[in-house]
Formats: sequence, structure tokens, C-alpha cells
Amino acid sequence: MIIEQMPRFFKPLKHVVVLVDMDHHSLNDLARLVIWNLVAGVPYLSLFDTTGELYEHEEKLFYEVEKLKKGVPGCVKWANKLPDLNGYTNGNSAHTLVVNIFRHRDGRKTVVECVQQIAEGSLVCKRNSREFTAEELDEALSQIYPAIPDPDMALYTGCLCSTKGLLPWQIRLTVFVQLSTDHSINVDQYLGAIHKYSKCDQRFGK
Repeated sequence: MIIEQMPRFFKPLKHVVVLVDMDHHSLNDLARLVIWNLVAGVPYLSLFDTTGELYEHEEKLFYEVEKLKKGVPGCVKWANKLPDLNGYTNGNSAHTLVVNIFRHRDGRKTVVECVQQIAEGSLVCKRNSREFTAEELDEALSQIYPAIPDPDMALYTGCLCSTKGLLPWQIRLTVFVQLSTDHSINVDQYLGAIHKYSKCDQRFGK
């Protein structure tokens, strides 16, 4: 179903973020999102743990994904040193999805710590003048965060659209799309979110 629908969406997705609320989302919900993004050809998926519970159950999520992945071509790579889930199509390696799990402390607190390290001289970065440019901060943060592109789309459930501290520097151009108001997650909602993103006309100010 996802493979059939994807050619209709003309805006490619490089990085999708999901705001995870373990009070409402099950490990099975998240595992299905991992598989859907793998099938859709998304290179990077980040799960932002808003409650602090997912990080402690990452291994359980790994096994939940492993159960659902049987027969699905592609490779799921876990950034936090869990084993890769490999898949092959006609003997050739298929698409790879890199999964990261971020916590609340990986947001604003990490940016503040980065600036402090720059001021102290413990983080080496290029400086062309006394003023610090956005590009230079990007480069400095790339030494702390994993090598991933800025998120294209962030998915959330519930009635309230809130970043909840999600990677404040990286989401400057991110499109936030609601999956559902009742915190449910299904494949039709996922495809609907991609459709909304593909129709979004981003206007960049100067």
C-alpha cells in the first residue's frame, strides 16, 4: 500500500521525526512507524521521547521491530549500538533506514552546553569573526549530534501542536503534521501526513 502511494508524493523526505508520548503510544505503534518509513524509502527516522520512558525500553522496541520486519526488504540501523536488522532483495542490499532516539536533554540543554564549550575553548570550531554565524553554530553542533539532516517533517498526535523541546536548532524549517487527535496511529494516517507534507508550500523569508 505504501509503495503504491509513494510515487504520488513529489517531495522526497530525508528525515522524519515522531514526537513519542509513551502514555498514549505503544511499542507496536512505534515499530509500525519504523517499518512504514523503511518501506517509504525515508533515510532517517528520529523518535523524540517526550516522557523519558522510550529511551529505557529501546531494546524492547528493537525486538518489536524485528517481529514486524520479517519479509520486509531493507536494513534498519540503530544509532544507539543495537544490532542492525538487515534485509535483501534478489541478493542485493535494499534501502537503509537509520533510527535515532532523542530525549528532552538532547534539545535546548545540548545547544546551551555546545555554546558553553565554544566559550571555554573545549569545542574546536571555525570562527571568521568575533560574531558567531548560524553556519558556524551548525558546524559546531554537528560535532555533538549524530550526522543527520535537519528534519523535514515532524509527526505528532493529540490536539496540541507543541515542539516539547524537540531539537530547537534543527527544526527551523520542519513541517509539523498531526497524525490524529485521539493519539491513534495507522497507515492511512501516516500516508495522509505525507500527502499533507507534499502539498505544503514552504516560503523562506530573508
